[in-house]
Amino acid sequence: MNNEILEALIELGLTALDWVDACQFAKLTGIEEQKLSHRKKKWPEDLVWSKQDGNIYYSLRGYNQWLTDQAQNRYQQASASVKDQSKSTSCANANGTKSRSRTRPLRKVLVQPLKLEVT
Repeated sequence: MNNEILEALIELGLTALDWVDACQFAKLTGIEEQKLSHRKKKWPEDLVWSKQDGNIYYSLRGYNQWLTDQAQNRYQQASASVKDQSKSTSCANANGTKSRSRTRPLRKVLVQPLKLEVT
């Protein structure tokens, strides 16, 4: 593929390719070619990368799908973390009888009917 065409596709965010060699994958993703062998350990085989006839090829669609899945997982974890943080942080024990709050506990009082006398 002509480098000018490849560069134009990259600038537009369009690629007509899917499975490419390490050199083209590095150009298209911006990941240094030397780092691909280390990073592919984290990527699922036959989705992001595949070995065919002794050569390793990378899938742009597979990489984008994997990247999207990772972003969704981080979002779900962050959402769960926010929910956990918004829960009560009371220091009550398992029985719920002890609190470290500085507010004095309410005292129970007997309710007595109020008698009004007119004089």
